[in-house]
Amino acid sequence: MNNHSSPITSNALLDLLELRDASGLLQHSISTQQGALHGSLQSFDTAGQTLQRAAYQNGVRHGLSEYYNGPLPQMQQQFVKGIAHGPTKLFDAAGNLAAELNYVAGHLEGEARYYAQGRLVRRAIYRAGKLDGTVDDFGMDGALLQRTNYQANVLNGPSLRYWPNGQVMETVDFERGLMQGSPRQFDQSGKALGTPGPTLVKRVEQLFRGEP
Repeated sequence: MNNHSSPITSNALLDLLELRDASGLLQHSISTQQGALHGSLQSFDTAGQTLQRAAYQNGVRHGLSEYYNGPLPQMQQQFVKGIAHGPTKLFDAAGNLAAELNYVAGHLEGEARYYAQGRLVRRAIYRAGKLDGTVDDFGMDGALLQRTNYQANVLNGPSLRYWPNGQVMETVDFERGLMQGSPRQFDQSGKALGTPGPTLVKRVEQLFRGEP
């Protein structure tokens, strides 16, 4: 299918173009300046709904970029001079918020929040694109299930799992990704239990591999 471009406005500094397919359906609306993308770019599906809307400056993304699946949002992301920088939001297939992230110079930075069916299920800290700090995992009821600590993407410090009543179920200490000593297990009243069985040891091995 061939594309055809037809300018709808033009002057010495700015061209606003519409790109259509051979049947005349609008595919893209593009602003350019001196031959480079400058201003807005908007793309459409065959039903005329917006697929993406992005801001450009001097040929690179600069400002807000938005992506859609039909009428539903997929992603909203800020760019500075072509690099992701600032808040980003991700959405699931139903259009519900799935993640709130922050980028600095193209890398995840600061607090990240992840959601399932609109409910917070994970809160994590990133530094220069790597997990670096506390990671909290929550159940659908909002209760804290697990708290782990990372340094430069490696488990470092105490890792804890919790009973539904908020009491600590077990603790495991890590140093630079290596488990230190044995896991400590507790009942729902906080009383220490004996040596962990195979099921708990397997769970510790999953944590060591970084599995949720």
